[in-house]
Amino acid sequence: MNLLFLDLETFSSTDLKNAGVYRYTEDPTFEILMCAWTRDRVNYHIAVGEQEILQIPGLFTDTIVAHNAAFERICLSTLEGVRYHDPKRYVDTMAIAAANGLPKSLDALAKALGVEAKDSAGTRLINTFSKPNRGKRIMPSDKPDAWEEFKDYCVQDVKVLVQCYEAMDDRRTPTEKTLFLVDQAINDRGIPVDIRLAQLAVAQADVNTVRQREEFTLLTGVDNPGSVQQVLKWFEEDGYPLPDMTKETVAEHIGRTGDPIRERVLELRQDLALAANKKYVAALNMACQDGRVRGTLGYHGAHTGRWAGRGVQLQNLPSLSFTDEDGEWDEVAEKQAITDLFEGRDVDATTLKKLVRPMFHGPFTVADYSAIEARVLAWLAGEMWALQAFREGRDLYVETAKRLGAKYTRKHGKVAVLALGYQGAVNSLRVMGAEGDDDELVVLVKAWRKANPKIVRFWYRMDDAFWEGGRVGRFVRVEVHGKDRHIVLPSGRRLIYRDVRRSKDGRLSFQDPRGFRQDTYGGRLTENVTQATARDLLAEALILLEQAGVPVVAHVHDEVVAETEEKGKVVRLMTKNPKWADGLPLNAEGFVTERYRKG
Repeated sequence: MNLLFLDLETFSSTDLKNAGVYRYTEDPTFEILMCAWTRDRVNYHIAVGEQEILQIPGLFTDTIVAHNAAFERICLSTLEGVRYHDPKRYVDTMAIAAANGLPKSLDALAKALGVEAKDSAGTRLINTFSKPNRGKRIMPSDKPDAWEEFKDYCVQDVKVLVQCYEAMDDRRTPTEKTLFLVDQAINDRGIPVDIRLAQLAVAQADVNTVRQREEFTLLTGVDNPGSVQQVLKWFEEDGYPLPDMTKETVAEHIGRTGDPIRERVLELRQDLALAANKKYVAALNMACQDGRVRGTLGYHGAHTGRWAGRGVQLQNLPSLSFTDEDGEWDEVAEKQAITDLFEGRDVDATTLKKLVRPMFHGPFTVADYSAIEARVLAWLAGEMWALQAFREGRDLYVETAKRLGAKYTRKHGKVAVLALGYQGAVNSLRVMGAEGDDDELVVLVKAWRKANPKIVRFWYRMDDAFWEGGRVGRFVRVEVHGKDRHIVLPSGRRLIYRDVRRSKDGRLSFQDPRGFRQDTYGGRLTENVTQATARDLLAEALILLEQAGVPVVAHVHDEVVAETEEKGKVVRLMTKNPKWADGLPLNAEGFVTERYRKG
């Protein structure tokens, strides 16, 4: 395999951070300024200007190694004038680093690996030549010395790239490598956006904001409703002091102030803080010429391997949706809100927030796994009664309540399942909405643990094995690699923890990819393993769906969004057990919808 290591420096009037590489390269001003490269890893070269770059041997045939290779792939696709190069021809050192529990930025990765450091002048040089400067583009002839420095910086980046590549073992499984290709295909495909709806929503949000600010000032006399200090001072002078203006505090006190003006002020503060407008702006910033938003999924964004959101952040959309009194989707209300927006009638801030998901239009099949973490945890730990309940289609929350005791209801069972599976206790129960005093909740904790002895045993075995190594249950093992620990998941994928230590009082900690120390324990490690395994099940499903020709356009946590009306096919492929997950009772539910929404 011929490896071509390279790094590009580019220019575009479009902001890369806000728009993403797909939209960035569609800008008419987009240009590749230079490409540093090496093939033998001894001699390093620089090609300046697109004509020179096109003469690089093997540029469109060899295997390219780059850091965050999606950027180079889309840029070089644009240079060649084709619709996105096949990701099979690219090796991404950022993906390898993430799988190794290492930092993803090249600068931090080089430091972690102890190789040559990146040139610290990079940010200054990129700001000079790769972006408009107060509306004007700075050319090489304007700053020739800085331009030469920029070329040296680009070459040095490739030297760092090579050293990082050589210093890392690519421990990804064959499935994981295939998944990376599927991930790139989904990002290339993108998700369609109703551009007109987004534009009208932004305009309406601006109108709403002006009105809300005026009303806020009229009620309070506060000049700047966005000033936390001024707003807190007003509440204190009004005889109702608040500790802060966080979203949680505002929501907690609405309905409790005993005064209609205070109530309205809190409601206005809540509306002004709504992030819905930002979602519309982000979608418009990222939308390509064909009306699709691409590059929304960040591969291996979390230590467990779960994805991170980019740009419009599909993983963090508003939870509000159009529902009736029974909590069922209200199609009539959704269509009316869209009609009101399109016909120029006022739409309030809450309704705009509900319209964020419907901004993405299909038709789609939306399908998600049912109680996936509870299923995986029971399977990993061998909690047979829970597995049997899942296999027979019984309600786990009801079954849990029965095992807790006669006085407990399904609600208690649900809260206990959601709060206690990862060694949580009273505080975890309260976060999930449990009611009662501490003594009552302690009894509930003890009852749940008694009903789930194998899960409890799994926590403590996980804690011991993380230090000593060894198996945890049937499907998980921990390997000791010096100061590092590798948790080998049922799929064969590894969670790698760096520089593990145990303090004198027995507490475990490790160094995260950002360089910070993180405390951990059996319950938290159990959570990591459970979520990572659930992620691997989703990964296997994404591969099967892609191989079957089902066009997945997004996925959010344990949910898949596919641009198809073949619901049965999507659900069937999602619930097909991988070989390594024999005996794990999977279930998924889905629906077909014209616009994206919660189920």
